[in-house]
Amino acid sequence: MSLPNIITCLRIALVPVFLLLLIYDKYGPALGVFVAAGMTDAIDGAIARMMNQKTELGMFLDPLADKFLVLTAFVALALMDKLPLWLAETVIVRDVVIVAGSLYLYKRGLKKKIKPVLLGKVTTFMLITLLVVTLVGVYLNREFDLTEYLVWITAALLITSGIQYLLRGFRIMYDKKNNLAG
Repeated sequence: MSLPNIITCLRIALVPVFLLLLIYDKYGPALGVFVAAGMTDAIDGAIARMMNQKTELGMFLDPLADKFLVLTAFVALALMDKLPLWLAETVIVRDVVIVAGSLYLYKRGLKKKIKPVLLGKVTTFMLITLLVVTLVGVYLNREFDLTEYLVWITAALLITSGIQYLLRGFRIMYDKKNNLAG
């Protein structure tokens, strides 16, 4: 197993640690673990590119680890009434639709990887920003006015990027070169 894949597995292993820390009201350490897990995402990607260690396993595990961390954080913070439940549900629905669409295309023989678009990357950045701001607020036992704005911006980006991914999936599915139209 390559070093980037080991780092990605570490990120996956940190998710239950993060959750347990939240459950036991250890908000400072939970914030630290969340930030550390987020940093491993940048580190494993950089190492994979620099050392030319991109693998099929890594291309599968990396987004899975990201989704696992983000979904866990959103659901936990929503259940703690720190973020709206509808926003956590929106994150879940978007990710389920993207993953289900990708699996459908794969099953149809379309192994073309749907690469993240700029809007998807901006959405991910906002998701992480909202989670960090919320976790800092939980740790400091205060609410920031900024959080409400971030919630609405994040929701708009989630919906817009979700639609963009759906449209790209339909384009791939019905592309004449794929002989699937009709």
